[in-house]
Amino acid sequence: DLVLGNPPWLKVEWNEAGILGEFNPRLAIRRHSASELTRLRQQAFLDYPGLQAAWTGELEEAEATQAFLNGMQNYPLLKGLKANLYKCFMPLAWRLAGTHGIVGLLHPEGPYDDPDGGSLREALYRRLRAHFQFINELALFAEVHHLTKYSVNIYGPERDIPQFDQLANLFAPSTVEACYSHDGLGSVGGYKNEEGRWNTAGHQARIIRINSTLLGVFARLYDAPGTAPGQARLPALHATHLAGVLQKLADWPHRLADLGEDYYSTEMWHETMQQHDGTIIRNGDRSAPFALTPQDWVLSGPHFFLANPFNKTPRAICSANGHYDPIDLEAIPDDYLPRSNYRPMDDRGEYLRRVPRVSWSVSGENSSSVLSHYRLSFRGMLPSSGERTLTCAIIPPEVGHINGVQSNTFKTKHQLLNAGVICSSLIADFFIKSTGRSNLHGSWANLPLLDARVERYARLTILNCLTTHYAPLWAEVYQASFNAQQWSQPDNPRLPQDFFARLTPEWQRSCALRTDYARRMALVEIDVLVAQALGLTLEELILIYRIQFPVMQGYERDTWYDIHGRIIFTNSKGLVGVGLPRRAGRRDPEGCITTPDGQTRRGRFGWEDVQHLPDGTRVQQWVEDDTLPGGIQLRERRWKAPFARADREQDYRMAWDHFLTTTH
Repeated sequence: DLVLGNPPWLKVEWNEAGILGEFNPRLAIRRHSASELTRLRQQAFLDYPGLQAAWTGELEEAEATQAFLNGMQNYPLLKGLKANLYKCFMPLAWRLAGTHGIVGLLHPEGPYDDPDGGSLREALYRRLRAHFQFINELALFAEVHHLTKYSVNIYGPERDIPQFDQLANLFAPSTVEACYSHDGLGSVGGYKNEEGRWNTAGHQARIIRINSTLLGVFARLYDAPGTAPGQARLPALHATHLAGVLQKLADWPHRLADLGEDYYSTEMWHETMQQHDGTIIRNGDRSAPFALTPQDWVLSGPHFFLANPFNKTPRAICSANGHYDPIDLEAIPDDYLPRSNYRPMDDRGEYLRRVPRVSWSVSGENSSSVLSHYRLSFRGMLPSSGERTLTCAIIPPEVGHINGVQSNTFKTKHQLLNAGVICSSLIADFFIKSTGRSNLHGSWANLPLLDARVERYARLTILNCLTTHYAPLWAEVYQASFNAQQWSQPDNPRLPQDFFARLTPEWQRSCALRTDYARRMALVEIDVLVAQALGLTLEELILIYRIQFPVMQGYERDTWYDIHGRIIFTNSKGLVGVGLPRRAGRRDPEGCITTPDGQTRRGRFGWEDVQHLPDGTRVQQWVEDDTLPGGIQLRERRWKAPFARADREQDYRMAWDHFLTTTH
């Protein structure tokens, strides 16, 4: 009548180093290649009596177990899937429950997002009654990583038509009961509450009623064309209102994938393998140089952020992901290039021979290297709990990258910009978050393909075209109508006045947005323009922001800008070193405060010392800057009161009204 279980989350695989390590621990502790382990195994057989018999027995048991679990006659629903014991327990438990029993299993989310799991999902959905998806942030399973996702799944007798409830992004079991007992009034909370803690409150709108119609929407959005609704992958929807957003995305007639052979994706250089074969060379920990030309720059993930190809530069000694410093876009020279942890092999001809090529030509050739093109680059890993999940920027020709980055070459510049606009928007980020994936692969190609609009093009290019390396791109995509653009808040003193009117057909320094506030506003306006193009409502856009982006909300609540749009303080973990510290310490650089009446005070200042200064007060600080070529330099940073925060929801409302008036 009732089966309850937490089946083992364990892949059945042969671990040769494990059995060898029982006799010689060094073989288990140290990393060895397959060829090295084969050589060491033969010697170990000679050195340790009984090892060969034990090794053979373990191999026989592992291979026999794998053969049984992968046998289609034993587990036909798991055909084509990698054997994992919890998956084997699912059909076993269903058989034990017969035609009337109830099964409750706690297991990972693999069955719901495995691209090869359609047959399993088809059987699963007909039995599923409730799917409660958890994230282990509260360490309910102390031995499991805090970002691990798993679910409580309630199965019943098989039905002809799928129908079940889903609750996603849960942190505590008590939230389930709270959702079912809620009266439906009030707003739906997001991942975190206003205190910045994980949200465990309940709301009736958190319960998603999944049926065949909604599964059909998911199939169109997340799966290959022609996938049956019953085999659709299941996204992690936080509230019922968001199902309407996905419906609009699914109804959009064209997707980026429809470009077909007009775009080409590559991970380019595998960070380990291409060091072994000499394609790329790791710069010494004490000699990571600034790239002299784009050819010398091998891109890594931290180098870029959202619509910003010059986000951070590695330090001279860069041995960890955190050894990167933010780049001040107002301070960099026109031809700036950052440091690079890798450089191409010295044989340039051989290097170019190894570079992937696309089928379309440049200058009459039959094909061309991807290095001949501007490309849209993405970070390959998807931090679902970070400020942003989908991170992309346009990179210039000749720049290589390691496999932590995925770059995409497009046949035309307009296709590049169309993809860049949608992928830089909050709506695209929400879509990628909803997949629940940890790696991008090609999931971005399911996003809508928008038509060409000058309002979106202008904002994307002024965000990305930061140096002379973008001058050819700017010259090709610039339109005279760029000059007719206006900010959605034309009287906001933190935005550069007459910025669009001063744009020129040839790239120059003033064609790029460089201050923090202006760059943020351009992204806000892209969000609104994309939402309006897709037929979303203002309320849907704000709901996406409220629910899916708690980290961004936390940063916006405590990021302050001066009157010129420069950040003077932020709690953003991605902008460590930007602005003043909250409290000044003995090691912080000295500065100077000058009031409107000319009084001057020198010392070390933190945000708490300056936040209430009268309007017109100037704050200066002298910092050692190692992000520019030429060694460590003493550079002045300046801010001017008054200081204020930005309100993204209010900015969305003002931009919405502005573009409704100017674009329709």
